This record gives sequence, C-alpha cells and structure tokens, in this order.
Amino acid sequence: MKSWKRWTIFWVFLAFGPQLLAEEWPRYGVSKTGQKAKSEMVTDAELALWGIVDGCLNSKLVHYFYVLNSHAAVLELAGGKKVLMRFHGDCQGVEQYGFVHTAQNDKFCADSHSIRVLQTGDRCKVESLEPYP
Repeated sequence: MKSWKRWTIFWVFLAFGPQLLAEEWPRYGVSKTGQKAKSEMVTDAELALWGIVDGCLNSKLVHYFYVLNSHAAVLELAGGKKVLMRFHGDCQGVEQYGFVHTAQNDKFCADSHSIRVLQTGDRCKVESLEPYP
C-alpha cells in the first residue's frame, strides 16, 4: 500500500475511531457513564489469568493503552489480553490529552492509584481493573 493511503487510513481512524468505539461500549458492558453490566461477576482465578491479583496489575505487562471515554480506558497487555480500567466518576480531559500513571514496585492498583491527565495535570482515581473481551 502506498504511503499516502496508509496515512489517510490512519487519520480517518483517528478522527472516527472514538465514534465507532462508542457504538461498541454497550456490547462489552461499558456504558458511557462507566457503569458495569449487572451480570459481570469475575472470580479471582479469572482475574489472575489477566495478571490482576488483589486488585493490582503488574505494570510491566502493559504494552499499550487507549482511552474509551472519560470513564474508562483499555490497557493492552503483552500477549494480547486486555484490561478495562474504570475511573471514579468523570475524568475530564483524558479523552483529549491522554494520561500517565506511576506504579509502585511495578504494581498498579485499583482504589489506591490514580492516573494524571496530560496537559491539565488533573488526577483521576482508578476504580477497578477487570478483564476486557
């Protein structure tokens, strides 16, 4: 494929990708408000398959992330598995600017860690880490 075609596809996805993902949120139990689907009950053994132990994820496993909306982001792990990271409330600016996080002892934990929104410096507490289809 020629270079200009690849860039065109990239920019189209960048412009319309969030809208396409918005149509898929309800399918995977992620509403625009970040509420969980009632039927979602995950055991500790299932969480461990995604590297989540005692509500914490080994930060060395995170290969890439993308923001779904102001309530959730997806962490793509080495090996292809994905983890849904939900924020407490509305995390303003995270969709526009992205975020960074700091792990302690290579662990990133729900309910005790937060992310920092780039550009604004605002902090958003992480509510949960859970397997993502």
